[in-house]
Amino acid sequence: MGNTTRTQVSGASGGRWVSLGLATLRLGRRIRSSTRRTGGVLAAVVTPAGWLAAAWALAGLTVGLVWGWSELLISGLIALILLVIAVPFLVGKESYEVDFGLGHDAVVAGQDAAGEIVVRNPHSRLALPGRIDIPVGEGLIDFHVPLLRRGHEHREKIVIPAARRGVIDVGPATTARSDPLRLLTREFHWADVSTLFIHPVTIAIPSTSMGFIRDLEGRATKTITNEDISFHAVREYARGDAQRQIHWKSTAKTGTLMVRQFEETRRSTISAVLDLNVESYATETEFEMAVSAVGSLGVRALRDGRDVQVLVSGEVPEFARASVRSLRQLRVTTPRALLDDLSGVEASGAVIGLPTVTRMLADSTSDTSLAFLVTGSTATLTQLQSAALAFPAEVAVAAVICDPESEPSVHSVGRMRLLSLGVLDDLRQLLARGASR
Repeated sequence: MGNTTRTQVSGASGGRWVSLGLATLRLGRRIRSSTRRTGGVLAAVVTPAGWLAAAWALAGLTVGLVWGWSELLISGLIALILLVIAVPFLVGKESYEVDFGLGHDAVVAGQDAAGEIVVRNPHSRLALPGRIDIPVGEGLIDFHVPLLRRGHEHREKIVIPAARRGVIDVGPATTARSDPLRLLTREFHWADVSTLFIHPVTIAIPSTSMGFIRDLEGRATKTITNEDISFHAVREYARGDAQRQIHWKSTAKTGTLMVRQFEETRRSTISAVLDLNVESYATETEFEMAVSAVGSLGVRALRDGRDVQVLVSGEVPEFARASVRSLRQLRVTTPRALLDDLSGVEASGAVIGLPTVTRMLADSTSDTSLAFLVTGSTATLTQLQSAALAFPAEVAVAAVICDPESEPSVHSVGRMRLLSLGVLDDLRQLLARGASR
């Protein structure tokens, strides 16, 4: 139920004045509201050149009539006539039909995205020349539409530079109708908005060098179970054990029922953790290389049919970092879904550190068999070791350091292997070298 305001006025004589005052107040509010709406319409219709012409007309007519300056009077009249002539160009509905589409809704960083706009005149009358504007992120693409006869159309190819990874909105297309001098303009918005994903650059990693664990069926763990495929040992029979697990040869030798024990086998799961802490990267180039490295690892794992998860830290306000932790898992249903999500990740100073991220990952799941920690050149060895120690001892950990100033190298630091990338292509060689050790 909404709020209700009740006003009571007492006294006959005073009441009339109060009622008049209230009516005046309401009238003033209506006038202010109408003035704001009119001002908004004028701001959208009158161009800077139009405001200049209107000011010149007002000044010229005023000075010419008051002081008798015929030159200013004539120039003011001309400016006024030009404004009056411009009005018919804006009258009527939009005479265009606009179709806009992108050739592809995803491109790789460094490639240009192509699109096409088709402007049609479905009406029986002529469609006057106009202009179409297309917002592209924070930029704008505009082009001129010529005079169109009935049933004719105008096609325009557009090219959207995609130099940097990201997610940008393209559209809606806006048609602008104006007079030849562009004193007045009128815009019509078309509702179609397209999202363009600019994917990170990725490289092809051979499946034979995908990490340091080569098993396809799974890996044996130190967890002992009664049923699996990796034989461990035999023990005495206990109530509840399945009879099919009885080891008869050992039973015959010992004279006691003995059953098989197995090491639990888990399918290999690759966890790729992308460090989003801006302090871990010396330059933006390092961060872009890190995103590309994660994309390359994830796409290769998905195409090989591996279980993979890609994780980044979520943003947390500075005042809450002592008590709040945030972890975000990117979509890994398909390579396209992963690359779409990677298109939108950005480094930030308001995220939790890499060691905290790996502790959250280790606490939330025990399926990880190989962890890639991808970061920049300013991440310290202490931070990386702390992040690696969050995982159980049976998890292989590789830290990928993106540093364009370094030579490609791979070496072990305790239980962790450090892979230093000078360029993205080094990742292929270093993974193959690490897998062969």
